[in-house]
Amino acid sequence: MRVALIPMKVEAGNFDANWKEFKRRFEKALEHSPDIMVFPEYCLTGFDEWDFSGAELYDEIVDRVSALAKENSVYVILGLLEPYKRCVYNSALLFNREGEVILKHRKFQEPMKFCTGNTVRTARTEFGKVAIIICGDLYNKRIAKWIKRKKPDYIFVPMDRSPWGNFNLEEEIECMSRRVKLLGAKTFIVNSYGHWGSFGGTWIFDENGKLLTSSKGKEILVVKI
Repeated sequence: MRVALIPMKVEAGNFDANWKEFKRRFEKALEHSPDIMVFPEYCLTGFDEWDFSGAELYDEIVDRVSALAKENSVYVILGLLEPYKRCVYNSALLFNREGEVILKHRKFQEPMKFCTGNTVRTARTEFGKVAIIICGDLYNKRIAKWIKRKKPDYIFVPMDRSPWGNFNLEEEIECMSRRVKLLGAKTFIVNSYGHWGSFGGTWIFDENGKLLTSSKGKEILVVKI
């Protein structure tokens, strides 16, 4: 399994610019012949508190990414805002090589005004069982219980982490490592770049929480597992 983790510069509320950047990064990653591409949390719309207008683009985003996945026979994971009745989920999707959505995760760890998820699902691929969680879900105790119950082989984590407060990246990585160890599965994390000061970067941990490799800023990380 060759995985491309793609930190991406995101402009809140600028879908056209984000789509151009998404396609540019997608095409760059294709040069490495990946099986799976992973993009950050709500990477095509960004999110400014409490502007949910990006959810209106849900169907268009699904159609466009589906076409790219099918055309290039590649799995794609990305985060996006999903409209639901009178509220919005912070969601992430897994598209298979045929462009079909085979897995959807709705984020648990969200404040008021969002709908919040209540389960973790998995999807079977030729590489094993896959789960997706989003950003703060990594630190959610209920998520840990679901992950242990479902026992995925791989966990993918689209993120939009910003260095608010007294931020120390080394401490952040140590904290991620401890949480991954609790989940007990190989975990791939990719952060956005530029939105709310998000610092980009990617991290891959083994099932024991050991950091295997990482990248900084906007650097694409491609690994064979």
